[in-house]
Amino acid sequence: MEWLRWEYVRIAIIRKKYTFHGGAEGFSGSLIENLAGKGHEIHIFAIKWQADKQPKNVHFHKVPAVTFLSFLRDLSFAVSSFFLLKKQRKRFDIIQTHDKTLFQDIYRAGDGCHIEWLRQRWKRTGPAGKASIVLNPYHWLVLALERCIFRFHRFRKIIAISELVRKNITDNYGVDSSDIEVIYNGVDTARFDPRNRAEYRSVIRRKYGLSDTEFVVLFVGSGFERKGVKYLMRAVESVPGPVSLMIVGKGSVKSFRGEGMERIIFCGPQREIHKYYAAADMFVFPTMYEPFGNVHLEALSSGLPVVTTRQSGAAEIIEDGVHGFVVSGPEDTKTMAEKIRFLMNNRDQLESMSKNARQLAREFTFEKHIAETEALYRKIIAGYGTED
Repeated sequence: MEWLRWEYVRIAIIRKKYTFHGGAEGFSGSLIENLAGKGHEIHIFAIKWQADKQPKNVHFHKVPAVTFLSFLRDLSFAVSSFFLLKKQRKRFDIIQTHDKTLFQDIYRAGDGCHIEWLRQRWKRTGPAGKASIVLNPYHWLVLALERCIFRFHRFRKIIAISELVRKNITDNYGVDSSDIEVIYNGVDTARFDPRNRAEYRSVIRRKYGLSDTEFVVLFVGSGFERKGVKYLMRAVESVPGPVSLMIVGKGSVKSFRGEGMERIIFCGPQREIHKYYAAADMFVFPTMYEPFGNVHLEALSSGLPVVTTRQSGAAEIIEDGVHGFVVSGPEDTKTMAEKIRFLMNNRDQLESMSKNARQLAREFTFEKHIAETEALYRKIIAGYGTED
C-alpha cells in the first residue's frame, strides 16, 4: 500500500456484541467512534451491536452464531468470523479483533489471559469451585482458542493493555515480547471530570438516601466474583463510622446473602455512569484478575483516589499514597478497610489525592490512545508485501 493511502483506511473490528454496561464492549464502542471521527472507514463484525448512533462511515456486518449457550456462541462466532474475514481480506487494510477469533492482523488482548484468570480463581476457591472450573467445557474452549491464537501466531501484532498482560502472554504461551505492543486504554476526560460533583453529587446521593456528609465508596464493574465484590463488602462493613458502598454493574446479588448488607447499595448497570463517580469519595476495585479495567481511568479522571490490587494492570500506574493505594490481593480486607478509614479521617489527604488522580488521568486521553493505535496500523500496513 502506498504511504499516501494511509490518511483514511478501511478497518474491520471484530467483537461479539456491544452493551452499554460492559467495560470491554464500551471501549470498543469508543474506539470505533473515535476512529470514525478521524475519517477511517469502519466495519463492525458482531452478533449484535446496539450503538446509540452510527456515523455513515461505520458499517455493521452480522456474524451468524448460535447464541443460546456461551460455549456454542463463542465457538460459532470464532468459526463464522474466520470464514467471513478470510473471504473479505482484500476489502480491509486492518483487521482487528477484540475477541478470541482466528483471522486478524491485530489481536487486542483486552480480556487478558484466560489461563491467568483461572489460575487466580483456583487459588481462591474450594473443591466445588475447582470442580466447576475443570468440568466446565466453556473454559476448555476459551483456553483452546487462546492457545491457537498465541502458539500458532494467528496475528501480526498483539495489543496488550498493560505490562501485566504482556507478561501473562509471554510467560504462559512463549510469545516473543517484540510481537506485543502495550497500548494503555484512554479515557474521556471531559465526560469524567471532578466538576461533575457540583451538578450530580447531591442528586445521586438523594436517589439512594445518602446524606451529603456520608463517606461513599464506589465500585463499578460487571462480574462480581472476579472483581472481588465480596471482599470489598467485608472491608466496608468493618469500617466504623458513616460509610456506604455503592456497587454499580451487573452481577448476582443473591450470592451475597449472609454478607453484611447494612451499608451496601446495589445500583445495577447505569448508562450515565459519570454521575455515580461524581457522587463518591473514593473508588475501590479489589479484583482477583484485571488486565486494566477502564473503570480505573474513569475514577481517576473523576478525581477519585483508587484502591486496587497487584493483580490489576492499573497497579502499574498508581503510585501508592499519591493517586490511591495498591493492596496485595482481594483477601487483604484489613488493609482495604485501613485505606478507607484513612481517607475518611484525613480530608486534606483525600483532596490532595483527588487532584493527583485527575492529573494522572490526563496522561491517558483517548486522543493519545488513538494516536498510538494509528501508529501501529501504519507499521502493519507498511509491512505488507515484505512478508512471504
